[in-house]
Amino acid sequence: MSDFGVFFGRADQLLDTSFAGEPDIRAIDPAAASVSAFDLGLLRGDGVFEATTIVDDVPLAWHLHVRRLLQSAAALDLPTPNVRALDLFVRAAIRRMSPIARAHIKLVITRGADATLSAVDVPTSPTVFAIIDPGFAPKKPEIEVATLERELLRDSAQRAPWLLLGAKTLSYATNMAARREYERRGAQNGVYVTRDGFVLEGPQSSIVLREGARVVTPHPRIGILHGTTQVELFAWASLNGLEVAYEDVEVERLHAADQVWMMGASFVQSVTSIDGRAIAHDRAATDAINAFMQTERAAIDAWTRAHVPG
Repeated sequence: MSDFGVFFGRADQLLDTSFAGEPDIRAIDPAAASVSAFDLGLLRGDGVFEATTIVDDVPLAWHLHVRRLLQSAAALDLPTPNVRALDLFVRAAIRRMSPIARAHIKLVITRGADATLSAVDVPTSPTVFAIIDPGFAPKKPEIEVATLERELLRDSAQRAPWLLLGAKTLSYATNMAARREYERRGAQNGVYVTRDGFVLEGPQSSIVLREGARVVTPHPRIGILHGTTQVELFAWASLNGLEVAYEDVEVERLHAADQVWMMGASFVQSVTSIDGRAIAHDRAATDAINAFMQTERAAIDAWTRAHVPG
């Protein structure tokens, strides 16, 4: 198996809902891989993506990622992805590198070249590619987090839909700036909060808290990504007799919770402190959840398909 994989597809197949054939796939030497210098994904972050973990050649919770990709593409007025063709494309890429014990996969769709540029005559169709990284660094099981204010209110997503809150876009400059800030504070992750004191999400992760027998996460309507790993955690909770709920969550509830988790790519991290203040946490329970996510995929996928349709 090679150390890294880069695979390009064809937009006229992967983004055409009428396409019914086998999609083409083109493997590129990672050292020579490139996109057009005129691509709006590069120039303006105009595009969408999804990422997950591959375990034993299986991209975890892939149906949840595809569902969210469709929503993000619609929010950006991009062509509607062909779910069947994208699935075949991703699985073909994985086969090219099989066997994969564990890796990270990212699927990217950009708007394509900027048609307003007059100096060049280049195709303006979207760019679609996937990268597979078997050498990605595993996340730490326990982390400290810092709160980071966003200039948003609880109802900003409804008041200003053009902000694309809740879409997984390539415009990640703010998220990377947030990462540098929480690292400067000595934390390993951050959690965004609104100006009026409500919890949003992390720059690259979802947040969930346990209060007794209830497992709660901020409602996606507040303007956050509907986290795929968050849904998987809800599956674990529900299958273990806990109540699950989407609610507006005030910052103070994080400090009073029995457990706070941050999560992404089918991995859950136990939060040990917020803004330097220790909080209750249970490492053993978190380890058990991660083991459940790795070994009980049939149960998790059945629950998530039943409770998150589409």
